[in-house]
Amino acid sequence: MSDDKATLERAKEALRSVTYPGIPRDIVTLGMVAGLEGLDGAVRVNLRLPGGREAPPEKLERDMAAALQPLGLRLEIRIAAPAAKAPAAPAPPSPDNDLLPEVGAVIAVSSAKGGVGKSTVSTNLACAFARAGFKTGLLDADVYGPSLPIMMGVQERPKAAGGNQFHPVESHGVKCISMGFFLDDQSPVIWRGPMVAGLLQQFLRDCVWGALDVLVIDLPPGTGDAQLTLAQQVRLNGAVLVTTPQEVAVRDVVRGLKMFAQVQVPMLGVIENMSHFRCPGCGAEEALFGHGGGERVAEASGLPLLARVPVEPAVRVHGDGGEPIVNAAPDSEAARAFTELATKLSGMVGLVAAEPSSRSA
Repeated sequence: MSDDKATLERAKEALRSVTYPGIPRDIVTLGMVAGLEGLDGAVRVNLRLPGGREAPPEKLERDMAAALQPLGLRLEIRIAAPAAKAPAAPAPPSPDNDLLPEVGAVIAVSSAKGGVGKSTVSTNLACAFARAGFKTGLLDADVYGPSLPIMMGVQERPKAAGGNQFHPVESHGVKCISMGFFLDDQSPVIWRGPMVAGLLQQFLRDCVWGALDVLVIDLPPGTGDAQLTLAQQVRLNGAVLVTTPQEVAVRDVVRGLKMFAQVQVPMLGVIENMSHFRCPGCGAEEALFGHGGGERVAEASGLPLLARVPVEPAVRVHGDGGEPIVNAAPDSEAARAFTELATKLSGMVGLVAAEPSSRSA
């Protein structure tokens, strides 16, 4: 085939019928088709894959070949280099400007969408680390909607430590800090972005964390000031992305993936929260919020699906009561999912196993 522009345009239009597995948008719209080249009886597609994949999924290759077949064209695939990172991305912190030199590992819990249960994941993950014997901290970076005080059962305020410094509050074996410790129940936070960034820097710089094995950071929804501040000021070992199964959550999570890629934060994996409800009587699973969202995000990003956390009323009841399910009902399905998540992440970030807490007995 000659390098006929009209033929290549028809081939490109044909590829618009092909969706990437797990994402309800075509590969052309998603920017995965980096270019087309005409060959003798074939089209070479320069394919840019997500998550640094080196080979396309088998289904994708089959669907692309089928789309070109009616045009009498064979398919050849060449993997294109990943798109260049945005030049404005902040550089990761150096040892000189890292505000947490005594912390072994820092893990951010994130989602671009609100309401997916990031705080539930963060509090239970932190408690699971503590139960495994790790010196653990938990930083609530959601300035506008802090939920850590309720979910960790904290009522007292941090104590002064001299100068501008202050001690974190300890609960369930976890050192905690949150904007919620400094507010009453009716106080709104009406701040512009620079003030939010300043507060987070204070939590990192002036909170006397001491030596920690791991610090879990509960990020607010979105891709704004809090995320950028942390990327610039803290040497993050990685971030986990929380989604729920429904499509509207999945699309927002993909935006979060791109944000972390731009700020050079390693992605550790995906957590599907509210994955399913298990009938306590018959044991049957019911997909209350759809099915497979976590798998779709993991497939599209090339990341592992780290956990599927079920819907259990006890998670909400114990969270509202200030005792995360990991401590309140450690043998429940949800608690086991959080415990296994902590085990996986501790291996991924290189935490050395310590003596388990007496709470795990």
